[in-house]
Amino acid sequence: MAIHETEERNGKLRTVMKLEPGERVALCRCMHSKEFPFCDGTHKQLEGNTGPVIIEALKEEPKATEQA
Repeated sequence: MAIHETEERNGKLRTVMKLEPGERVALCRCMHSKEFPFCDGTHKQLEGNTGPVIIEALKEEPKATEQA
């Protein structure tokens, strides 16, 4: 599950998201989501063409093992 932390830095809010490999989240851009910063689909009832930002953490590729 995505973990997010919001903190104030220099008078501005900053949110940090931490995802597991392969995890995907939709972030709100319409600023009306009741689940903010996550998208809850509210943008579908608003005029305009703003949809969510989709963030996907790539799955980690297995590292090649060194052979002696």
